[in-house]
Order: sequence, then C-alpha cells, then structure tokens
Amino acid sequence: MSTQADHVIEAAKQLSLDELKAVSERILDMLDDMKWDELLATPESDAYLAKLEEELEADIAAGRIINYIPGKSLAELFQQEI
Repeated sequence: MSTQADHVIEAAKQLSLDELKAVSERILDMLDDMKWDELLATPESDAYLAKLEEELEADIAAGRIINYIPGKSLAELFQQEI
C-alpha cells in the first residue's frame, strides 16, 4: 500500500517545472506561517506583546503619539502641537 508521500510524488511527476516551482513556494510559505504561528503562541510572546501594549498606552497617556489626520502631509502632522 502506498503512503500519502508516494501519492504526492506521483502527482508531482505529472506537473510542469513551473507548476512544481509554484507548489514548492506555496509549501515553503505554509511552513513559514506554521513556524510564526508556533512562535506567537508561546507565553513569552504573550508577555512581550503585553509589555508593548503597556508602553503604547503610556505613550498615548503622555501625549507622545501623533494622531493621523487623513489628507494632511507628514510635515503638517509634525508641525501640530502635542
């Protein structure tokens, strides 16, 4: 009985070089996404994100955040008083 990998290999043999390249790129993207999902699901990641949120809230409370105003240039935004 063939394994799932054997089925994948047989199906891959039917693909053109361009199709194989596209499939391999998609698999690598999926593996990269899985790695990031695993990293972001750790307690250390949660603690780091909580720390960043606290720092952001402190910056907002201290007035160190410049609100984005649609239609204004960066020069205009940085000239406004905080």
